[in-house]
Amino acid sequence: MLFDITYEDLVNVDQVEKVVRMSEETARQYGFTGETLNFLVHVGIPVAKEWEFFFSLPEEFDPEGFWDCAEDAEEGWKIPDGIERFLPLGSFPISSVVIDPATGVVYQYSEGGQQVMPIHGDISSFVKTIISFLSYVGSYNGDDDDEDNDFGYDRRSAEVQALKDEIQSVDPLPFSHEYIEWVELFDNIEAGVYT
Repeated sequence: MLFDITYEDLVNVDQVEKVVRMSEETARQYGFTGETLNFLVHVGIPVAKEWEFFFSLPEEFDPEGFWDCAEDAEEGWKIPDGIERFLPLGSFPISSVVIDPATGVVYQYSEGGQQVMPIHGDISSFVKTIISFLSYVGSYNGDDDDEDNDFGYDRRSAEVQALKDEIQSVDPLPFSHEYIEWVELFDNIEAGVYT
């Protein structure tokens, strides 16, 4: 995994409402193997509906739960070569988020240009980015910003850039394209929308 994250790390983030995990049997039935399987079974994915992070994992195997890439390509979606199917993880406020069980790479269905874009090199990067966002908005103290809006913006800008740099130093994908929803979400933190 790109990031070392534990189940305890997730449940200790105040903004996380719950953590969803898969049984090993279900994960294997969906085609997950190795580190991705281990992460989904033992660590999981955080859910934070207040922030419109509607993510989940299926409790039981459902062969109809996959999204067929050939069908989506016929509907005009630009899908990276070599991927047959995705398992949906949920959605951001705008875009759907899916995972390729064969590789563990996380993708976003971006309405802008009907593109399916890789947004995380693995599931740990996806979870790291979620908890970085939630931890920041949950702990931000804007009391010092009230007197000086420029100071508040400059402070948030530097802090958000440090978060992005930490993530990008390990996985450059989350902020690599303007249509990736993380770009807008972290820009909104910087602008003070969530703080």
